[in-house]
Amino acid sequence: MPRFLIPIGGNEKKSEESEIFKKMVELAGGSEARIVVVPTASEEPDEVAHKYQHLFSVFNPRSIHVVHIGERTDAGSIKLAKIIDETTLFMFGGGDQLRLSSLIGGTPLHHALAERYLSGSCVVAGTSAGAAVLPEMMIFQNNKFRNFRKGGTEMTKGLGLIHDTIFDTHFTQRSRISRLVNAISTNPALLGLGIGENTGLLIENETRAEVIGSGTVIVLDGSAIEINHIGYAKNGQSFGLTNVIYSLLTPGMVYDLKRRTVIDPGPIAPPKSIVKERKTDSKKLN
Repeated sequence: MPRFLIPIGGNEKKSEESEIFKKMVELAGGSEARIVVVPTASEEPDEVAHKYQHLFSVFNPRSIHVVHIGERTDAGSIKLAKIIDETTLFMFGGGDQLRLSSLIGGTPLHHALAERYLSGSCVVAGTSAGAAVLPEMMIFQNNKFRNFRKGGTEMTKGLGLIHDTIFDTHFTQRSRISRLVNAISTNPALLGLGIGENTGLLIENETRAEVIGSGTVIVLDGSAIEINHIGYAKNGQSFGLTNVIYSLLTPGMVYDLKRRTVIDPGPIAPPKSIVKERKTDSKKLN
């Protein structure tokens, strides 16, 4: 079965008309969907839970559960394990991604969710902090060095549902390109994906990524980097970096995360160039 991961850039439109939520519920089984919402990242988890319960109820799923993890011990209950075993859509709300990784990472909940996802039995989505925590590595903090200087980004391990990628959210709205450049310069094996607000990536089998929603996704590919001085610069000092590949993806465009190339230019792409074939007279001249 195909696996679906849906990171969202935050501030998504919470409406039954939302392309992001319609696709999410559809992939999870529609009216048969069993949904779990985790508002743990938020400082106001009850309010977040209420909003998502109201939103998802519009789609008439089979069940909606809210699971708030206040302590790591909460992520190991037998009751929760049974719920996860039947879940077809699991969504992390926004807030502080470090709260998610520190309370859930390495717990029975984490292992059960990873197993469900890898089997193709459960769509996993997250918005803002809930998106940032999904990959193997995540950005969790900015420090004061924001203008392309060493030390501008702090990272730690995420939940590891996808490898060799790193998500940043609220990307264009909060001008976060500097910290994503920092992230990929520390290890160019990482593919940086900056996701705008009300925008998601529909990722199938950790490879095919389609932009959905209304905004843009910025891709920073460091695989062709030639000069990289971050290892020599002092903390807070600017560093040289060349040949970063920068791509701007709009809704409908599809990107191959493994080959690091666009595989579908999307619905508003210009038509292919037309080369008129010159007609020749096949009759022999006498």
